[in-house]
Amino acid sequence: MKGKFLPLLLLVPSLSAFADQCDDNFTKKGNPITGGEYSTSVKVAGLSTASAIGQMRNIAINNSMQILDEDLQAGSLLVEEPASAVHRPLPISISATADGEVSMVLKTRKGSFGNAGEIKKAMCGMLTQLKPGKTAPARAAAAAAKPIAMSATALATEVEQQAKENVAVVDTRYKGRVYTLKGVNKGVTTDGGILRVFYDMNPSLIPGLTQSRTLLYQTRVMCKLAADQKGYALSLRTNDRINLTGTFDYYEDAERLVILKDCRAAK
Repeated sequence: MKGKFLPLLLLVPSLSAFADQCDDNFTKKGNPITGGEYSTSVKVAGLSTASAIGQMRNIAINNSMQILDEDLQAGSLLVEEPASAVHRPLPISISATADGEVSMVLKTRKGSFGNAGEIKKAMCGMLTQLKPGKTAPARAAAAAAKPIAMSATALATEVEQQAKENVAVVDTRYKGRVYTLKGVNKGVTTDGGILRVFYDMNPSLIPGLTQSRTLLYQTRVMCKLAADQKGYALSLRTNDRINLTGTFDYYEDAERLVILKDCRAAK
């Protein structure tokens, strides 16, 4: 039996071989002042472009990353490590060629510090999961995401920073994300029968005691309430503290307005 299966095993590169490739090909450019660029690659015999991108997409999903863009035939994939308490969103570009080479590139923003060792470990941890294949695997099911809890002003600041870098990325990055936003009610309006709640972007420490400032060019946040929230909306008063859960719908650049839909009072 040993003689029968040994030739077959030799045809499949070992995980160690992939890891060695990944380590050897890892490069770091730039610095915290100008921004860094980290890249690496592996080459897998018998791996098609579509299979490579499909596998990397599923690996990213299983690592709780967001898929921003993918093209199986062109061999391109853009995924993102969500923001955390220690870093802003980290987009990662992945490309694949017909000869089985798969590359990853992570670029960090100016003023950001990255641990090259940890970044290499994370990249290689994904790339070494690749296997030979000709067709793309079925899309992995993403785990049900819990609402992202934060203040409305924090979300506005995050979106504003992204819009300054590239406004076209905002909807791609945020659309469909569910948030639970705390804040202060600036006012309730109606548009076509839909009740809309606006957050106060400059709430005072004691709402109602001190008039909030109003800035001309300021990113705002508005929640379109679900149909069953009429009673809640009618009970709101200006300067009431609010905590709403809703889904990011779109960003209105001309108005600098973040719009969430299907909002309900958080329990």
